[in-house]
Amino acid sequence: MTLAIDLTGKVILVCGVARGGIGGSTARQIAKAGGTVIALDKDMAAITPTIADVEALGGTIHAVVADLYDAAACETVIPGILEKFGDFDGVVNVAGGTREGEWMPLDETTTDSFRASMALNFDYVFFICRDAAKAWIARDRGGALVNVSSMSSIASAPWHGPYGAGKSAINALTRTMANEWHEFGIRANAVLPGAVATERVMSRAVAANIADGETNFTQPDELGNMIVFLLSDLANGVSGQSITVDRSLTTKFAGGARASRRQATDAV
Repeated sequence: MTLAIDLTGKVILVCGVARGGIGGSTARQIAKAGGTVIALDKDMAAITPTIADVEALGGTIHAVVADLYDAAACETVIPGILEKFGDFDGVVNVAGGTREGEWMPLDETTTDSFRASMALNFDYVFFICRDAAKAWIARDRGGALVNVSSMSSIASAPWHGPYGAGKSAINALTRTMANEWHEFGIRANAVLPGAVATERVMSRAVAANIADGETNFTQPDELGNMIVFLLSDLANGVSGQSITVDRSLTTKFAGGARASRRQATDAV
């Protein structure tokens, strides 16, 4: 006798589906569990490799191209899905991250950089979840929302403050979603990754400095597995939670810490 995660018959929108990241892994795990994937990203070049992966598994996947930086474009996503594909059962908001050149002290962060980080990591999550819930309520359907946050939302986010603020906002908003939409059968949870060994992270120069035997890098599939669980009926009792998946990284230190700038200045 076995207890399996089963998404058969469920249609899940995944926002941000790069093959080597959390979104690509989540799409593959949804397919393995029997679900249909609606894969959204900024262009087909980002979506096509994940389509190939899901189809190789025998799964069903549809592509949607949208610029999540653009509020007007975000507001076309859910109506477009309903028109093209019909009803859906879940949403996973993965898109986000720290941008090139974003790591800097708050006092050196420009207004444009702050706004861009918030748009990428928080604004679109509100638009997509709002419109998904509105559609489900109108159709008297339940649904599951999973928003990818970060360990940087827990304590502080030194030298990547806007990113941490955006992810903290996701946690707070997700709890409110769970509270307001519970009566309609809608669940909402946040997943907080630690350092994830995505292709993007591992290709950065910092990856070359990882000590041999480092065990705190979480694998994308480990996030995908948690997300698929939260989408499934096995998680019917779980809502309004911020769940950290980080191989215990948050027990060690605050991510992003570095040597004091004051010490560096005094040494000159």
